[in-house]
Amino acid sequence: MDVSYRTLTIAQERIEKLHLPRQQWEKISVFQGSLTYQDARFKGYDAVTLVEVIEHLDLPRLTTLEKIIFGFVQPSCVIVTTPNIEYNVKFERLTRGKFRHPDHRFEWTRLEFQSWANNLASKYGYNVNFTGIGEADIQVGSPTQMAIFHHLTGK
Repeated sequence: MDVSYRTLTIAQERIEKLHLPRQQWEKISVFQGSLTYQDARFKGYDAVTLVEVIEHLDLPRLTTLEKIIFGFVQPSCVIVTTPNIEYNVKFERLTRGKFRHPDHRFEWTRLEFQSWANNLASKYGYNVNFTGIGEADIQVGSPTQMAIFHHLTGK
């Protein structure tokens, strides 16, 4: 699922090139949508992954996404990854104070990300664990940070 029709077209073309058993084909669905709207198609999933997504949202839309994913969809597991802004000093070509991508609305420190995730977990009844992705630097951490939420009811 993506808001971009072009991205979905590329994904569909790549999927069609895969040699998958029929049972797997039946489990694949590509569709256009937005995580900032309640959509009945989102219900019933065990897990939601937001891989390098949240930093592309303005903060009011992020709040809406939180309500949709954690309040409306309520999957058993939610995985969120986002850049660790502390790591940006390691990118020689990245100008100080600039984000990694021109479409990023924000990039958080590890403390900011953990605070946001802990507040969500508390508000919506999840446990949350954190880890880094990529080689960690002792001072600035990993390039990417990840939060893994598990619903307390074990849904």
